[in-house]
Amino acid sequence: MAPGIDKPIATSPIDKPVALVIGASRGIGRQVAIDLAKKGYAVVVSAKSTTDPSALASLSPFPPDPNSALSTITTVAHEITTLHSGTALAIPCDTSDPTGSSLKTLIAATIQAYGHLDVLIYNSGAHLVLMQRVNADGLYAAVQFALPYLSRVYVWREDRGGLSARPSIPGSSGAKTAYAMGKVAMSVLVKGLAMDFERESVVSP
Repeated sequence: MAPGIDKPIATSPIDKPVALVIGASRGIGRQVAIDLAKKGYAVVVSAKSTTDPSALASLSPFPPDPNSALSTITTVAHEITTLHSGTALAIPCDTSDPTGSSLKTLIAATIQAYGHLDVLIYNSGAHLVLMQRVNADGLYAAVQFALPYLSRVYVWREDRGGLSARPSIPGSSGAKTAYAMGKVAMSVLVKGLAMDFERESVVSP
């Protein structure tokens, strides 16, 4: 069972829209975080992988290959702030934590740092036995903890905030069974949440 939600008090509210990108250390998640920063968002970059900040100066080339293990939330946040003049904060999170504590801490740290949350993007993934825990369970926990800070939930549109979880369609890529199961579970979860939110009148078209 996920822990309860206690709203933290912001220490330094920011006058920018705030986006939390979970699974942003490399690949698509990294690029989404950078693009949001370029559009004026304060971005929280989250994943498991980190780099010792003291090692950033010695990384060459910088930024590192976005699909390599050298690309972490630390390097992505540093890239946003130094190369793109954006606002970014790296906060590690383990979406496979069965208690949900890591995700709860992430949301609380986001609110404490920036004062509000406008966009949640869940891009986390895993392999084999972690598929269910990271994909469906992690997404559900992320939405549960972020929802109190999202005043409305929208079908994603570029000109406004909201919740975005876009699992790939496994049938179109000949994906293996474990991968397909995880992505189908995410799709069903998102559709189910959309219907729940509509019934509760928290969804805008």
